Amino acid sequence: MTPNEEEHKCPPCKQKIAPWMASYTDLITLLLCFFVLLFALSTIDAKKFDLAAMSFQAAFNGILTSLPTVAIQQEILTPRLGGDAQNKRIAADAAMRIREIAQKENLQDAVKVDVTDTGIAIRVSGEVSFESGSDRLRPEFIAILKDLMKIINEMPEREIRVEGHTDNVPIRTARFPSNWELSSARALAVVKYMYEHGADPAKLSAIGYGEFRPIHPNNTDANRRANRRIEVYVEYLEKK
Repeated sequence: MTPNEEEHKCPPCKQKIAPWMASYTDLITLLLCFFVLLFALSTIDAKKFDLAAMSFQAAFNGILTSLPTVAIQQEILTPRLGGDAQNKRIAADAAMRIREIAQKENLQDAVKVDVTDTGIAIRVSGEVSFESGSDRLRPEFIAILKDLMKIINEMPEREIRVEGHTDNVPIRTARFPSNWELSSARALAVVKYMYEHGADPAKLSAIGYGEFRPIHPNNTDANRRANRRIEVYVEYLEKK
């Protein structure tokens, strides 16, 4: 080393902390992040939890290169209800059980169930529920309602709203002057069945929308079949 280079040599740095403190502070920081993440995941989502666990494992091993991403699912079976976490699990479980019943009866295309912001929604096609121009429950629809009520009656305090919908083909009979009367009578028939099988009548309601709330344009036979339907909404009451 030349004298000139020795003049510009940096003086040795003073050791301000013990060598083990750097690793210790890193460990404490990771633990803090871990418990903050656990708090954020207080409503457990299995897939997100697994991703979080993988992230921390990779971080501790020193091989984390990027943050993991959560795949967008077509449907998330965790409702955002006003009740407690137990009620939310009950609603998600009820939706899954109803789907299993529909699959067992080979009616998965005719019976659809979704978890909503306030509970669950069940849609039953008109081909399964009623004969054309009639408000008499079909035998297969009665079988579905029977199993459905067993599940609904296990759920917490609830309100049940039944909606009747038709296509836009006019009906003019002595009993049903229009689709309004037909859709209302069908919704009322479902409500009466539910009342006879354990539902609280004070929390039951029936609505007939006729052809005025279609889910598809009434321009094909397939679309009109889809528009003829019964929709059942099981909604949780706000706790006082």
